[in-house]
Amino acid sequence: MKAASRIFVGLLLVGALQGCDSMELTIAAAEGRNGTLDVSNANSTEWIDARLLVEAVESDNSKSLCVERTIGSWKPGETVSIPRCGAKIRLTLTTGGETARFSFANGQLFRVFGRKEVPVAP
Repeated sequence: MKAASRIFVGLLLVGALQGCDSMELTIAAAEGRNGTLDVSNANSTEWIDARLLVEAVESDNSKSLCVERTIGSWKPGETVSIPRCGAKIRLTLTTGGETARFSFANGQLFRVFGRKEVPVAP
Protein backbone atom coordinates (compact mmCIF):
# COMPACT_ATOMS: atom_id res chain seq x y z
CA MET A 1 0.00 0.00 0.00
CA LYS A 2 2.83 2.37 0.87
CA ALA A 3 4.59 1.73 -2.47
CA ALA A 4 1.36 2.35 -4.38
CA SER A 5 0.92 5.68 -2.60
CA ARG A 6 4.46 6.74 -3.50
CA ILE A 7 3.94 5.82 -7.14
CA PHE A 8 0.66 7.76 -7.22
CA VAL A 9 2.23 10.87 -5.68
CA GLY A 10 5.17 10.59 -8.10
CA LEU A 11 2.82 10.41 -11.08
CA LEU A 12 0.91 13.44 -9.80
CA LEU A 13 4.15 15.43 -9.53
CA VAL A 14 5.24 14.46 -13.04
CA GLY A 15 1.84 15.45 -14.41
CA ALA A 16 1.92 18.77 -12.60
CA LEU A 17 5.39 19.59 -13.88
CA GLN A 18 4.41 18.77 -17.46
CA GLY A 19 1.33 21.01 -17.20
CA CYS A 20 3.37 24.05 -16.16
CA ASP A 21 4.48 26.70 -18.60
CA SER A 22 8.13 27.28 -19.26
CA MET A 23 9.76 30.08 -17.30
CA GLU A 24 12.70 30.03 -19.72
CA LEU A 25 10.85 31.24 -22.82
CA THR A 26 10.49 35.02 -22.93
CA ILE A 27 9.30 37.38 -25.63
CA ALA A 28 9.08 41.13 -26.03
CA ALA A 29 6.23 42.84 -27.89
CA ALA A 30 5.57 46.35 -29.16
CA GLU A 31 2.91 47.88 -31.33
CA GLY A 32 4.03 47.99 -34.94
CA ARG A 33 2.80 49.83 -38.01
CA ASN A 34 -0.56 49.42 -39.73
CA GLY A 35 -2.25 47.25 -37.09
CA THR A 36 0.62 44.88 -36.42
CA LEU A 37 2.43 43.70 -33.33
CA ASP A 38 6.21 43.24 -33.38
CA VAL A 39 7.20 40.20 -31.32
CA SER A 40 10.83 39.38 -30.60
CA ASN A 41 12.84 36.59 -29.00
CA ALA A 42 13.88 38.08 -25.63
CA ASN A 43 16.03 35.08 -24.66
CA SER A 44 19.76 34.72 -25.15
CA THR A 45 19.37 31.48 -27.12
CA GLU A 46 18.14 30.75 -30.62
CA TRP A 47 14.84 28.90 -30.92
CA ILE A 48 14.48 26.22 -33.59
CA ASP A 49 11.02 25.49 -35.04
CA ALA A 50 9.25 27.97 -32.77
CA ARG A 51 5.45 27.94 -33.11
CA LEU A 52 3.60 31.17 -32.32
CA LEU A 53 -0.17 30.88 -31.97
CA VAL A 54 -2.01 34.22 -31.93
CA GLU A 55 -5.64 34.47 -30.79
CA ALA A 56 -8.00 37.40 -30.38
CA VAL A 57 -9.60 37.52 -26.91
CA GLU A 58 -13.26 38.55 -27.07
CA SER A 59 -15.14 40.52 -24.40
CA ASP A 60 -16.66 37.28 -23.01
CA ASN A 61 -13.07 35.90 -22.66
CA SER A 62 -13.54 33.47 -25.55
CA LYS A 63 -10.72 33.22 -28.10
CA SER A 64 -10.68 33.07 -31.87
CA LEU A 65 -7.70 32.07 -33.98
CA CYS A 66 -5.95 34.96 -35.65
CA VAL A 67 -2.77 33.44 -37.07
CA GLU A 68 -0.37 30.58 -36.44
CA ARG A 69 3.26 30.94 -37.50
CA THR A 70 6.18 28.57 -37.41
CA ILE A 71 9.58 30.22 -37.36
CA GLY A 72 12.34 27.81 -38.42
CA SER A 73 15.12 29.73 -36.67
CA TRP A 74 14.34 32.61 -34.31
CA LYS A 75 17.51 34.32 -33.10
CA PRO A 76 17.75 36.46 -29.93
CA GLY A 77 16.45 39.96 -30.58
CA GLU A 78 14.98 38.99 -33.95
CA THR A 79 11.50 40.42 -34.55
CA VAL A 80 8.51 38.99 -36.40
CA SER A 81 5.40 41.01 -37.27
CA ILE A 82 1.98 39.53 -36.63
CA PRO A 83 -1.46 41.04 -37.23
CA ARG A 84 -3.01 42.87 -34.29
CA CYS A 85 -6.38 41.15 -34.56
CA GLY A 86 -8.11 42.54 -31.48
CA ALA A 87 -7.90 44.90 -28.53
CA LYS A 88 -6.49 42.01 -26.50
CA ILE A 89 -4.56 39.13 -27.99
CA ARG A 90 -3.21 35.88 -26.57
CA LEU A 91 0.19 34.62 -27.70
CA THR A 92 1.23 31.00 -27.14
CA LEU A 93 4.86 30.18 -27.88
CA THR A 94 6.00 26.57 -28.20
CA THR A 95 9.56 25.48 -28.95
CA GLY A 96 11.86 22.70 -27.85
CA GLY A 97 9.02 20.91 -26.06
CA GLU A 98 8.32 23.96 -23.86
CA THR A 99 5.34 26.32 -23.92
CA ALA A 100 4.86 29.87 -22.64
CA ARG A 101 1.68 31.96 -22.73
CA PHE A 102 1.40 35.73 -22.99
CA SER A 103 -1.24 38.35 -23.64
CA PHE A 104 -1.00 41.86 -25.06
CA ALA A 105 -3.48 44.65 -24.34
CA ASN A 106 -3.35 48.45 -24.03
CA GLY A 107 0.28 48.53 -25.15
CA GLN A 108 1.42 46.15 -22.37
CA LEU A 109 2.72 42.60 -22.53
CA PHE A 110 1.61 40.18 -19.80
CA ARG A 111 2.82 36.70 -18.84
CA VAL A 112 -0.10 34.31 -18.35
CA PHE A 113 -0.03 31.79 -15.50
CA GLY A 114 -3.35 29.92 -15.46
CA ARG A 115 -5.88 32.75 -15.04
CA LYS A 116 -3.33 35.26 -13.71
CA GLU A 117 -1.74 37.84 -15.99
CA VAL A 118 1.49 39.39 -14.72
CA PRO A 119 2.93 42.49 -16.47
CA VAL A 120 6.25 41.91 -18.19
CA ALA A 121 8.80 44.67 -17.64
CA PRO A 122 9.69 46.48 -20.88
